[in-house]
Amino acid sequence: MGLRNIIVHEYFGIDMELLWSIIKVDIPQLNKEMENLIDK
Repeated sequence: MGLRNIIVHEYFGIDMELLWSIIKVDIPQLNKEMENLIDK
């Protein structure tokens, strides 16, 4: 199940600390990795 489906369909079951970590840590890291791939 994707993150979008969890957020939309299981709103009250979301671990807000985990979601915040994804927003603050994982997404910026993924963005940097994608930029590196594009620059190659």
